[in-house]
Amino acid sequence: MEGRIFNSTVIFLILYLAGMVIFNLITGQKTLSFILTLTAMVVIIAYILARKTKNFKNGIRILAAISYPILAINFFLNDGIDGPSAYIFLMIHLIILTLSDRKEFWFWGAYNFIFFSSLYIIGIKFPELIPKNYENINIQIYDHLLTYLACLIGIIAIIAILKWNYHKQKLKSEFRNKAFKEANLSLKNSLEQKNKIIALISHDLKNPLISITNILQMIKEDELSEEETKTVQEDLLLMATNTQKMAEGILDWAAIELKSSQPIFKTINIQERCLDTLEIYKSLAEQKGITFTQAYSGHLEIITDPDRILLIIRNLLQNAIKFTPPKGEIHFSYEHKGQYANITIKDTGVGIAEEKLESIFSKNYISSLGTASEKGYGLGLYICKENASKIGGQLDVISEIGIGTTFFIKLPTA
Repeated sequence: MEGRIFNSTVIFLILYLAGMVIFNLITGQKTLSFILTLTAMVVIIAYILARKTKNFKNGIRILAAISYPILAINFFLNDGIDGPSAYIFLMIHLIILTLSDRKEFWFWGAYNFIFFSSLYIIGIKFPELIPKNYENINIQIYDHLLTYLACLIGIIAIIAILKWNYHKQKLKSEFRNKAFKEANLSLKNSLEQKNKIIALISHDLKNPLISITNILQMIKEDELSEEETKTVQEDLLLMATNTQKMAEGILDWAAIELKSSQPIFKTINIQERCLDTLEIYKSLAEQKGITFTQAYSGHLEIITDPDRILLIIRNLLQNAIKFTPPKGEIHFSYEHKGQYANITIKDTGVGIAEEKLESIFSKNYISSLGTASEKGYGLGLYICKENASKIGGQLDVISEIGIGTTFFIKLPTA
């Protein structure tokens, strides 16, 4: 800001001196015009040196030091105390105060007072030293009013420069503070999410993995009977499967929270792309005694992010299997309707209570146990909602206790 104020003030000072040169030429003050021209050149040189060395303080001191000797010459050439030099003294002092350090204010104030008081005393006591240039009273009035007006405009300009630079600096500071606060908040949220991920992995994976390891160690060391081994193997498979599903859910959620990449859109055949995934979940459903059906209608090609849509489908099918009892049904359907494609996953499971429907897409949602006591982690639906939004889609749900749940995925086809 100091540099901007220096640049703005010096440019204004040069324009002011140029105006005074023209004014003095019009009024016949050629000597004064010449001195002011030299002054403008000195100001320009000081400005260039300050810009080149990036040492504005020395440039300010040079300008301040030469200003008052020049004003003294102006005082003698412009009718002394009868002229308008006093106005210029005040304006120049304001310019110096604007540019200089606060610790130098008293020095430049004393410097100004010594020059002006000395010149004033000389003008009063030794008027014969000062030539009379005014031809008549009208020219004197004209000179005073015009110089006063020029100084008034100069003071307004200096204040405007100060306010403008202050306002600009304030906006920059506010922007930086806002950016800092946003970055700090983002970092805080990121750290909280990372800590939450670590806590989930530590809490939910540690004990099952230790249990699985212990059981495998017991089987390896033949510590169990044949019947006990068979029973433990069934439990071990169930535990390993649940742990794997839980790990997938946590890692998928972590990827969404920490990954900042944009979706990658491709033209895909939805039936071909979903084939393997649907076969896997059909097999899992049949193992639980659930009937799994699927149907397709309309044009099968859409433009979407295949990885994200499959992530949504996997999570929704996993939920459907989890909350549907044996002899229940799950139906997957795809329907192309103009600019949109609708994917529906419907089950005849236990359903979701109405008061829970509003919060099931929250990452803080706590899921209940499945129909076969499958543990819930509450992350899947949040992942689905987040990914549906990122690929321009919409995820909705309707459910009724004891009847079942239906999820609707509405996707743009292009």
